[in-house]
Amino acid sequence: MIFLRKIGIVNFENIRSYNNSEYLPVINRLLEEPVFLEAINSYFEDYSIIELKEQLLSYRTINEFQSNFVCRFIYEIEKRSISQITFKGLENINEEKGARLFISNHRDIVLDSALINFGLDKYKMNTCEIAIGSNLLGIPWVKDLVRLNKSFIVQRNVPKQEMLAASIQLSSYIQYTLLENKQSIWIAQREGRAKDGNDKTNPGVLKMFALSSDINLIDFYKNMNITPVSISYEYDPCDELKITELLAKENGESYVKRPNEDVQHMVRGIQGKKGNIKITFSNLINDRIEEFRDITNRNEIIKRIASIIDKEVYLNYHLWPTNYIAYDLLNNSNEFKSKYTFNKKEDFICYVKEKLTSINQNNDDARRLFLSMYANPVKNRLEALS
Repeated sequence: MIFLRKIGIVNFENIRSYNNSEYLPVINRLLEEPVFLEAINSYFEDYSIIELKEQLLSYRTINEFQSNFVCRFIYEIEKRSISQITFKGLENINEEKGARLFISNHRDIVLDSALINFGLDKYKMNTCEIAIGSNLLGIPWVKDLVRLNKSFIVQRNVPKQEMLAASIQLSSYIQYTLLENKQSIWIAQREGRAKDGNDKTNPGVLKMFALSSDINLIDFYKNMNITPVSISYEYDPCDELKITELLAKENGESYVKRPNEDVQHMVRGIQGKKGNIKITFSNLINDRIEEFRDITNRNEIIKRIASIIDKEVYLNYHLWPTNYIAYDLLNNSNEFKSKYTFNKKEDFICYVKEKLTSINQNNDDARRLFLSMYANPVKNRLEALS
């Protein structure tokens, strides 16, 4: 295939997900890790460590591991910290039309991709490979675990002279996985979570996809089968934890993460209150990409595709009462008062105060940023509709 001709010279060993033949060696390594055993045992309290080990050693494929263990783990998370998960648009996915490149907004380090795969598995579809940043994989057993769970590694913080090679390797792997292995992929629309709730596709991500291809750009992006996905949490379990960084950035200060800050956010994302969650899968955007065929400027094509993804995310994002309340509070209005009750509004006001007090930031600037986090999806929806 001409669009894959550069791939043969690229080695994926350091970034690829694990395959079926590696399942048992890797799971045996994981079963030697006390922290891993402790973590899974806390969610499967009806089973002894010995029983959990026996179950994990009984699987022979990655799909068996995901369907019988990982999805059960997500179900346990749902029972403890999620009111309800709803999936919409899965009927739009016809697996006979090829693998998909799912591009979504990004709010939670662990759950965004985990819930997408949970939904795909629930509806008897193939799960997707997951892009995860190397900055989150400082603990060796965590790196093993995510690669066993169909994750591939996006190299972060590489030296400048190695950035291009790392990007070409990633681009090649994504093409190889989608077009040769016929395996769908999930990747976030930008590097890092949208901590301010303002979901926007980074054109650089789209540009990276095409680095290892030399066919016509329109044909390339249509081959990718881009499918935007909107992930909407009623409550962000890490909301107040994001405020310190947002305050620093607003004040023009550099923000340095604390040791294990990402781990803290990962754990809070799993354990913290999320309320309702809705995940909406859009249709393929291939027909709309075709409309750009007469455009000769590559950057303009990429910019327009990014805008399509953004608009799909905004229009399909499920707005909860928390979003409408935050928008009205932020703008000192009652524009959306029909979308929530008085009691719900009072509860949310108390929620905001409690969260900000817990980080000693119960002040006007922090409150504005906190409300903006929840209000921005409403703002983006209004702009998309206009």
